[in-house]
Amino acid sequence: MPKFLMTVRSNATPGKDEDYNRWYDEFHVPELLMTPTLVAAQRFRISDVSPADYPGYVKPEFRYLTVYEIESESLEHTREVLWAPSNIARIRKSDAFDSSRVDCSLYMPLGPRVMER
Repeated sequence: MPKFLMTVRSNATPGKDEDYNRWYDEFHVPELLMTPTLVAAQRFRISDVSPADYPGYVKPEFRYLTVYEIESESLEHTREVLWAPSNIARIRKSDAFDSSRVDCSLYMPLGPRVMER
């Protein structure tokens, strides 16, 4: 079955990082993974180590990243299931999640997975 990725970049409401991370780990990820076609997730926090300055470098505006793995015949099907009103309604909300700016993107493979030998 084809595998895709969904990335979500977001921030906590100012001063609520602890609540945000607890909600994301204990509720949001497990509830989202109950959605058909979403099979795994991993969360990341931006590192304190920044890349070297280079022309065009823009400091990231998002502190957190979640990568979801999707197994589906089509991303259209996943989109329909994921954003169905019944699915959205069962997912717990949190005021620690800054919903004023979120970046959610769906990715399809461009080539084979390459690993170091």
